Amino acid sequence: MSLKDKTVVVLGATGNVGAAVVEFFDKEGALVFGTSRSKEKFDQVRKEYGWSDAVTYVDSDFSSDEAAAESAKKIMDATDGKLLYVVNNIGFATVGKSALEATSEDILSLTTNEFLPSHRASREFIKLLGDKEGSTVTISSGGLGHGLQPGMSKFYGGSYKNVMLINSVSCFNSAIVDDGLKVSVCSACIWFGVSRKGEEKNQFGFPSETDSGEKLASAFATLAVGKKAGEVVDLKSVEVAVEVGKEYE
Repeated sequence: MSLKDKTVVVLGATGNVGAAVVEFFDKEGALVFGTSRSKEKFDQVRKEYGWSDAVTYVDSDFSSDEAAAESAKKIMDATDGKLLYVVNNIGFATVGKSALEATSEDILSLTTNEFLPSHRASREFIKLLGDKEGSTVTISSGGLGHGLQPGMSKFYGGSYKNVMLINSVSCFNSAIVDDGLKVSVCSACIWFGVSRKGEEKNQFGFPSETDSGEKLASAFATLAVGKKAGEVVDLKSVEVAVEVGKEYE
């Protein structure tokens, strides 16, 4: 199954993962709509990654239930109702504190500002795509190893957020089955550092294989076209991501 001429929205299109996914999908001939908190940043990343003019910016706001419903509908309308695949990269985990240091306020802030926007976006697009055969929502999350592995205790917030996102995938799929919907949901659980194009470290200074985002993007293509429907796919290394990406080919 090819992405060519399929309509896709990439939420969080300017992050390390999102930018690479847009680039890959664009080269595959998909009609890509991307969101970002800043149009200026979006245009900057377009130049950085060489996206074609076919990639379209769409403003969005998932900070509340009402705003999320309105934004999802606006994006669907922008695609003339042709939207088929959603890749959700919204949310940025709080870092810098271990489980011994994080306060209740830190966890509440993480839930409110990072997890809930992602959850709202997925929920609204699942409802909009519910009866569309072959439609998918792919939710991106970091690895559960955040905060668990030696040297990464300060990433506790990332682990907490990712547990909630992965739980959402299971709960969304249960609701989809109960409601008899045709859309499918899956998650890409990324365990390795993803850097900007051509760089060897991610934004936290952790080593990352050069062009790890490009190699990861092919795995997102596999998920988007529905070959991992209902699954939480553990991408524990760049090599695993490449193998998953081969299923798209």
